[in-house]
Amino acid sequence: MTKYMNIMKSVAIIASLFAVVSCETIETDLTEDPNQLTADDANLEFLFNSNQLALASFFETLQFQEATVMRMELMNVSPFYASQYAAGDFDLAWTGAYADLLNETKQLKEIAAAIETPDVNANNYIAAAQILEAYTLVTLVDTFGDVPYSEALQGSNNFDPGRDSGESIYDAARELLLNSITKINGSNSVAISSDIYFNGDMSKWQALANTLLLKLAVTTRLNNNNAAAEANAVINAGNFISDNSGDFDFNWSASAEPESRHPTFQLQYIGGPDIYIANAMLSRMDGDPRFNYYFFQQDGADPYAYPPASGDGFEGRDHGDAGPPVAADFPKVTVQGLYPIGGKYNDGTTEAVSASSGAAGAGISPIMSHAFTRFLIAEAQLTLNGNAGAARSALIAGVTASMDKVTSFQGGANGAGNEPTGAEIQSYIDSVGAAYDAASNEGKLDIIIKEYYKAAWGNGIEVYNNFRRTSYPSDLAPSIAPNPGTFTHSMLYPANYVNNNNNPDAVQKSSVAEKIWWAEGTTFNLDY
Repeated sequence: MTKYMNIMKSVAIIASLFAVVSCETIETDLTEDPNQLTADDANLEFLFNSNQLALASFFETLQFQEATVMRMELMNVSPFYASQYAAGDFDLAWTGAYADLLNETKQLKEIAAAIETPDVNANNYIAAAQILEAYTLVTLVDTFGDVPYSEALQGSNNFDPGRDSGESIYDAARELLLNSITKINGSNSVAISSDIYFNGDMSKWQALANTLLLKLAVTTRLNNNNAAAEANAVINAGNFISDNSGDFDFNWSASAEPESRHPTFQLQYIGGPDIYIANAMLSRMDGDPRFNYYFFQQDGADPYAYPPASGDGFEGRDHGDAGPPVAADFPKVTVQGLYPIGGKYNDGTTEAVSASSGAAGAGISPIMSHAFTRFLIAEAQLTLNGNAGAARSALIAGVTASMDKVTSFQGGANGAGNEPTGAEIQSYIDSVGAAYDAASNEGKLDIIIKEYYKAAWGNGIEVYNNFRRTSYPSDLAPSIAPNPGTFTHSMLYPANYVNNNNNPDAVQKSSVAEKIWWAEGTTFNLDY
């Protein structure tokens, strides 16, 4: 984990290069006056570039950590949930959210207001920045619970911001998204000149905003009386992410100077892959047409110290195996493959990976996608509308979208061999539909969430939310510890927050058993 966090720190440094050109340092504990940028020495493009990069860093830092408790990556620090993470492990994400992204959005809005005239405005910039802000806010809540917002980012006016309730922050995020849609539908805005995500296509930003509104409704459906109305408003209007070309991905490159390769590619392909994929993930994907895109087998000839998960010599470790990395394993351990990190496609050859393998790190961070949107619609149709038929259609559309995206990813890096045929892909999709048809309503929901899980490789945030909301997938592998303790319902507050903020509510939570507001009242047993 230390190696991964060091890589993410380097990513965060790249993300903050824009911010150090014309500003003083801002402390991440929110106790010093943020003089990062002013309306006199910054511009919209500068700030928006920094925002986009900061979001990618924030996302990758949290998604990897949350993937470990969800049996995607190996939970390797401890077999006990309470000991897997320390408070300091989340300092970087907190920094990226408050000192960079949220602070810079505030500055961007101030600049936009200063240049607005009856004939021209910067509403496109404001809308896109607010969409990033909304995503960041709800992800902070989903990870930690109640966090500062209304009192944050006030500089010397308030060095010690108090926390807002998670529910109120969700309400604020929803208003940001709705306001962004209104601004996009307006007129006279200058165009976004440097849009990493959508190349200035505001219709795609609007579709993302609607998909996020749907995500908020489905996430909160257990404790939100308006969830059905909010979800159906998006579904019925249809203006959500509706094809893979509208996916909200951050694109990494193969460039080493400056370093801009996917962080997990750096971790596994450069200097030795001293982390292990969870055996549970390898087992889950065994026989799936996406398997050879998700994973690469370095050396199938040698015997392994750990039982191969798939029976084909793929080596990982079991959930909670906190044994130290074994150097002799590095040349043979199964690594992440072509999708999404830009590694090597599993074409049947075996070799030790290197910096030049596969797509050389030109991967993506899959933040929100067409496939995810369809799974959210499926859950909404089944649980909020009681429409199992519409849910089935959305489920199949989600699986199909995932298959299309994964099997066409970085096509030139695939090589030849082991590609699934169209018939094999269709057979898998048909089997999902048949299983859904035969299942009870709870079984149908389980299948929807299982398929969401499979499609979300590279995004631990989505599967972590889904599990705490539904208790599915129902077949997650248990920890190797017989009694691993209470599941991590929320992460510890970052050390740089609780140690430096003097507000009375800036104290560490009593345990990771504290539930997020939208999961309060659930009685699922996740402690395994």
